[in-house]
Amino acid sequence: MQEWDGLLLQLSKFIIICLTTYDLSVMAEDGDGDLAALIACSSNNSSNSSSTSSSSMQVILFHCGSHECIRQEFRCNGVPDCADGSDEAVRECGCLPNEYQCGETCIDNMRLCDTRIDCVDAADEANCETYACPVGHFKCNNHFCVPSEHVCDFHDHCGDGSDEQECHHRECWKAEFECSNGQCIRPGRICDGVAHCKDATDEVHCLPEDFAVCGSGARVHRYYWCDGWPDCRDNHADELHCGECDPAWQFQCPNSRCVTVSNLCDAICDCVPDCADEANCTHLTYTLTDGVKVCEVGSSMSCSVASLDRVLDRCITLPFLCDGRNDCHNGGYLSDESGCGEETCGGGDGNRSDWFSCSDGRCLPPNLHCDHKYDCLHGDDELNCSRPECQSSEWQCRSGQCIPAAGRCDLTYQCHDKSDEVNCGTVSCGADRRCDSGQCVKPELWCDWLPDCPDASDEAHCERRRECRLDELRCASGQCVPLRYKCDASVGPRQACADSSHLLNCSKERCGPGLFQCGSGPCLPPSMLCDGEVQCPLTWDDEDNCPFSCSASAPYCECRDISISCLNQGMTSLPSDIEPQISRFHLAGNYLNHTLDISTFLPYRHIVFLDLSNNSLSTLPAGVFLHLSRLRILDLRHNYLRSVANSTFLGLVNLKTLHLSGNAILALEGWALYGLSSLTTLEMSQQGMRNVSCHAFVGLRSLLNLNLSNNQLSHLSGGAFSGLSTLLSLDLRHNQLSVMDPRVFSGLTSLHHLWTDEFRFCCLAREVGWCHPPPDEFSSCEDLMTNSVLRVCVWVLGFIALLGNSFVIVWRLLYANDNKVHSFLITNLALGDLCMGLYLLIIAAVDIFYRGVYFIYDAFWRTSSLCQLAGFFSTFSSELSVFTLTVITLERLVVIVFPFRVPRLSMRWTKVIMGVVWVCVAFLAALPLADIHYFRNFYGRSGVCLALHITHEKPSGWQYSVFLFLVLNLASFSVIAGSYWGMYRAARTSSAAVRSDLQRRETSMARKMTLIVVTDAACWLPIILLGVVSLAGVTIPPQVFAWVAVFVLPLNAAINPLLYTVSTAPFLSKARERALNVRSSFRWSISRRATNSSTGTAVDDRTTVVKPTLTLGDLDHTPGALSTLSALHLLTPHVNHLNSTRGHQPRRSQSLHGTVGHVVAKRNTNEEWAVSQREIIPLCELTNHTHTQLSRQLSRKKHAKHHHELYD
Repeated sequence: MQEWDGLLLQLSKFIIICLTTYDLSVMAEDGDGDLAALIACSSNNSSNSSSTSSSSMQVILFHCGSHECIRQEFRCNGVPDCADGSDEAVRECGCLPNEYQCGETCIDNMRLCDTRIDCVDAADEANCETYACPVGHFKCNNHFCVPSEHVCDFHDHCGDGSDEQECHHRECWKAEFECSNGQCIRPGRICDGVAHCKDATDEVHCLPEDFAVCGSGARVHRYYWCDGWPDCRDNHADELHCGECDPAWQFQCPNSRCVTVSNLCDAICDCVPDCADEANCTHLTYTLTDGVKVCEVGSSMSCSVASLDRVLDRCITLPFLCDGRNDCHNGGYLSDESGCGEETCGGGDGNRSDWFSCSDGRCLPPNLHCDHKYDCLHGDDELNCSRPECQSSEWQCRSGQCIPAAGRCDLTYQCHDKSDEVNCGTVSCGADRRCDSGQCVKPELWCDWLPDCPDASDEAHCERRRECRLDELRCASGQCVPLRYKCDASVGPRQACADSSHLLNCSKERCGPGLFQCGSGPCLPPSMLCDGEVQCPLTWDDEDNCPFSCSASAPYCECRDISISCLNQGMTSLPSDIEPQISRFHLAGNYLNHTLDISTFLPYRHIVFLDLSNNSLSTLPAGVFLHLSRLRILDLRHNYLRSVANSTFLGLVNLKTLHLSGNAILALEGWALYGLSSLTTLEMSQQGMRNVSCHAFVGLRSLLNLNLSNNQLSHLSGGAFSGLSTLLSLDLRHNQLSVMDPRVFSGLTSLHHLWTDEFRFCCLAREVGWCHPPPDEFSSCEDLMTNSVLRVCVWVLGFIALLGNSFVIVWRLLYANDNKVHSFLITNLALGDLCMGLYLLIIAAVDIFYRGVYFIYDAFWRTSSLCQLAGFFSTFSSELSVFTLTVITLERLVVIVFPFRVPRLSMRWTKVIMGVVWVCVAFLAALPLADIHYFRNFYGRSGVCLALHITHEKPSGWQYSVFLFLVLNLASFSVIAGSYWGMYRAARTSSAAVRSDLQRRETSMARKMTLIVVTDAACWLPIILLGVVSLAGVTIPPQVFAWVAVFVLPLNAAINPLLYTVSTAPFLSKARERALNVRSSFRWSISRRATNSSTGTAVDDRTTVVKPTLTLGDLDHTPGALSTLSALHLLTPHVNHLNSTRGHQPRRSQSLHGTVGHVVAKRNTNEEWAVSQREIIPLCELTNHTHTQLSRQLSRKKHAKHHHELYD
């Protein structure tokens, strides 16, 4: 098949080059200025030739620039052949399928309508109202598209603020700064000279008095003052002078700080530096042994911080448990408020049925039971727990826990009850130094500016240098560290400043190559980014956009910022403990089909993005999204949804984009999408949907784009799109639509873009600005034929072909001819041309039948049996006419050129040949009607059921059309044209010796031969040439197809009766004879009545006598020695027969010899006759002179008789 395509392509290009090169030279001689450059190009490039046409033909050679051309096939071949590279430019070769042509460049489709102008003429940001945003993007109210992660991020990405409307923002973390608009920024961004808050409130209070100065030199903004949490760990400067303390629940330290009474005597010093809150404790809440503080079981519960720094453990007494305030100050990590409420243990909550219930009323997770640490106030979570046997290399804690023996008294609390760091006086420290409290400390940690001993004895009595060297940096505490550590966040407090003052005032520092610079200035190596520990002070940049776990029950889910991704994790239920700041849920590729209910999303009312694609969802419970009023984008693609109930999406009042493609929704019931009043984009392609009920889209008051492509919709009823008055774009492609209600698009007053599979549906939306596909060459919104000239001429040509060829057939059957073979061939030709008349009349009748409503039934008509029959008639007629004319031509060629060497074709062989022709033609025309996938509605590709290949497109079966209408017809025309040329030359040779009186006949024969060849060329050559140039890729205007199909294809069928019958001498002779007979009979009747009237003779009406007449036509077919009397004898049987058929008997016997007869005579202009022109002469009055004149005329007619056989 590829070799065939290549052969046709090369052949077509060769023919075009030959033809159009000649056209170029002719047009150049005519002074066509547009071709000057191409002519010059052709002269400068002898190996190349240019070609163009002023109408529809395209250039064959590509014009690179001034005086340079290349072959057309080198254009866009991936290799620049032009010196300026113009043959590979975007304007010539276009862009990739995923790109948009932007003038001379290409941009990705994702950059369309993204609020940023990429094209010079801003074409990429035009017509965005009908552009459907890519999946994962948000459609703004101004029709631009922004990524979903930019929705509700406090930045106006849309330009109209629509992406920041109806947003629910997370609560700011404890250390974050909350802007007046609710935005959260890092503390290091406050008053840094750049407005990070969209409302610029982070740059409002930036005077020196707006900052509290810590002992380390760090500054704390007033926003963090008096919040109950000291940001200045060393002097609590941000918590001082906060006003009078409330004695009902606060304690005032000597330095004026207010401390809650729940934190008095809790083992942590909140009043610095004297720890007044831990003095005079009358109630024993903790014990102090060797500097180690341990909460007293039964009196207080121990709460730890998330970092498990046991030095910071607080002891909270019973009155403050479950009081609604976190007195542990440890965030959400197992505080005094954890497990409060009786409903959290047992009961109906199956997820907590195995939790442990403390006697203090709290319910704790099962992993805290028997974990060697007292979590219940009374320690009942550690009762009746087995004590494991420790190995010889281990040491057993008081709680029964086993730890490595080397961990005893090493200043690290490995025992959960801290018993490994008490009573250390008998433990040998070896080379280490001993704290005053008895624990062992490494020598390098002694006097290192960081207290390690519980009693801080390792930093007491230390000798400190007062001056630092030039290569050292002096910390705020007076410590001297190497200068290279300045602004180096990768160095820990053991090597650099213990108070971290070496990381202050770093905003103007520049990091070395390959280092990451924090927003506050310090530098980090890349290896410390996203390591789970914050090294960038106050800005936390090193952990930005890093994955973290935001759900204890789903640690496999990856969280970043405010998004959680649980893609393809096989989850069967949604985690219930996702952190509240997470508002974007990516849950694709799981199995949530059985667990979704009305309570699933109840804890997550703040969601703005929800991806539930590929979750095997077969149904959506009513009200499942009822509480997601802030949701903006919902993705339900590629599930198994088969229906949508009318309350499924109730509650999604702010949803902008809904993706439903790839499901199995077979029908969309009325009011199915009720509740989506803000929806702008609805994607429902690839559903297998078969029906859209009336009012299915009611309630979508803001919908702009609707995609229903790639479904199985067969019809659309009126009201299917009711309620979509704001709709701008509708896609109905790749469906099975055959019928639409004429009012289906009524009410879509704003519709601007409509995509359908067939143009006829565009007729139902005439007010749409752009509709696809455009109309074809024949069809319009009202009629099969778009042009009034075509409508009239198709009838005229149809009747001419039908009546003309019917007349030829009747004439040939009624009147015998000496050349029976030739007459038989002409009859076959008329039969073939008769089918073309039937085809044209079928098309004309269908045009009238569907007048005004054709566009509705276009698909039905093209696939109907009648259209297939019409296509069969057109092909059968065309090819039968071609083959028959070829046989006729060859038969004439043999008779004229080889009159003695080759025997003439007999009637028997003629019937055999034409039988084979009929079978072959019927097979060729009927083959496309067979159930073969290759043809695929071969005749129904156009409204007029023609399969001519005169278009640059190559549908399935185009090779067969090329073979049938181009190859075979071109071969036949070549045979016919060559044969007539040979016949003409033979005729001239044979008449060379004849005197000049035969030149007139030779000229007449030449004219008739030329007319036959020209008419055949006018019918076949336009189709052949258009087919050839279309194979070369030249775009033929659609109007050419229409005129060729109506005027060119049936040309032979209409003109063949004239050429081969009506214009021949025998026909004209017989026609004249019949006309003269009628006239003579009429004149004889008048004369007879006049004679009877003058003599008074009565004529019996019952007696009818036929008066015989003699014409030159009768004389022409009698032997040469025919006499007038013998001619009369030939007429006798006819007269008696006619008289007998009248049913009357003559009154007296009349013989032919006694009857008065007439001879119709024609006057010769060269001689004088005895009678006037066309005079009726009674036989009895025929004189010797008139007899002689008739005989002479007869002899003249017989000399030219042999010429009749050529064209009869």
